[in-house]
Amino acid sequence: MNLLSNPEFLRYARIQLRPNKIVIAVITCAVISITTVLVVTQSLNDYPHRSVTGNQLLGLLFSLQAFLLAVGGGVACLNSIYSEKDHNTFDYQRITRLTSLELALGKLFGAPLLMYFICLCFVPLTFYAAVLAGARPSLVLAAYVVLFVSSLAFHSLTLLLSVLIVKGSQVTGILVCLLLFGIYSTDPRGNILTIGSLGPFAAGTFATAESWRTDNTYVSLFDHFFGFRLHHFPVLIFIDLFCAFWFLLAVVRNIKRDPQRYQVYSPTQSILFALTLNFLLIGFFARWTSVLDSQSFFLTMNLILFGLLGLALLHNRDSARGSLLAAHHQPLLLEALWPAPILLAGTLLANVLIIAQLIRLYPSSTGPSAPGSFLPFVLLRSLAFILWITTNFQFLQCMNLRRGKHPLVLGVLYLTVYYVCVLFVLASIGCFRVPQNMSVGSLFVPSAIYLLDRPNWIYNPSLWVAGFIIQVLLLFVLAFFQSRQLARLKSELAAVSTPT
Repeated sequence: MNLLSNPEFLRYARIQLRPNKIVIAVITCAVISITTVLVVTQSLNDYPHRSVTGNQLLGLLFSLQAFLLAVGGGVACLNSIYSEKDHNTFDYQRITRLTSLELALGKLFGAPLLMYFICLCFVPLTFYAAVLAGARPSLVLAAYVVLFVSSLAFHSLTLLLSVLIVKGSQVTGILVCLLLFGIYSTDPRGNILTIGSLGPFAAGTFATAESWRTDNTYVSLFDHFFGFRLHHFPVLIFIDLFCAFWFLLAVVRNIKRDPQRYQVYSPTQSILFALTLNFLLIGFFARWTSVLDSQSFFLTMNLILFGLLGLALLHNRDSARGSLLAAHHQPLLLEALWPAPILLAGTLLANVLIIAQLIRLYPSSTGPSAPGSFLPFVLLRSLAFILWITTNFQFLQCMNLRRGKHPLVLGVLYLTVYYVCVLFVLASIGCFRVPQNMSVGSLFVPSAIYLLDRPNWIYNPSLWVAGFIIQVLLLFVLAFFQSRQLARLKSELAAVSTPT
């Protein structure tokens, strides 16, 4: 369906582009533009460097439009579905004849429509600043493309949040939205990554660049991917469209589902998404002096990534009932172990990519950086990370199958309290300062594996191995309890289906 004939988009167009809103927006933007032109004209009499003044004004205007379009449009997308849920009208949209894709696209482009219009009103002033700065028209056009694509990716993310958040959490959703925007807009180029900013504020960098080949200490339009020098414009467009696609895919999968049956991604999609992000992260990673520090960075990033994907994979009681009904009288071994197989496969493949990259980055045949020297400890760290992620989410899955209100929140709270208390106790006895005691921490918190290296391993290798064994045993114990919960659910379904 054409977007201009999409009923959901047209509904938002009638709401967002009412005559009074348009008049107010046009008058406000016109006053700001005229005032800015008068101030700039006056300042040129005192400071005649037109290009410097124009560059400053051009960068400021693109920063203003980035904030308006990304943040303003993101909040509008965040409220688009949440407000419908809050007014109990979203169920009427779910049963319309619109497909999930049509409904999602209508909200994605319709909710921030007023922000698009306001940015359009600032185009004449932006062109004035570009002429004043002597900017290249192609770079100004590229800046607008960057502004649109980056904002689209952020709008897709906030629309997904709007689908997932529950009633009473609007303020929390907005705070999360602003936090994600801050992270999204930072420039990671430096000692860790060799890629520039992917957010909408990168538009100002393109607009004020001297040429397409700008590459100096202050401004660089080039990235490095696996050692290859790439221009930042196609890299930014590709990654932002990639993120927008995956966020929109999650919206389309769930927008017309019952909230109790939400599943952000299928297991295959989750693994593919995680591996692709790892591939991109590895490709733009800069070589550090320490191989174990490099691995710690990758493990931390994957802890966040698989933490979010793991939450999306968890089944609640309704989902478990659906799986039991689908399996009829067959034993649900996969359901009893869920989500362990998916997390094991995803984290294992991700760590294979990481280890292969570490070997490529540290190819020395001799010395402490040689693969034969660090490889055993890298493998042990990876194994601890895989078991850590799997056992934690196995526990959360067991909690999510319990009766009660918000059992998953309670499970996260239990884990948080446990880790905070244990870390304080271990820190008080010097487990993270004294090499002889560091192995004790691995028995209680798998995160102690970040401290594992050759000197710390030598003091007490048996305790490090015991930490691995405890994690494996805990995984089987949790799987056993989960099978017991599923058996009770199955008996409840059998009692309901038995005719009286």
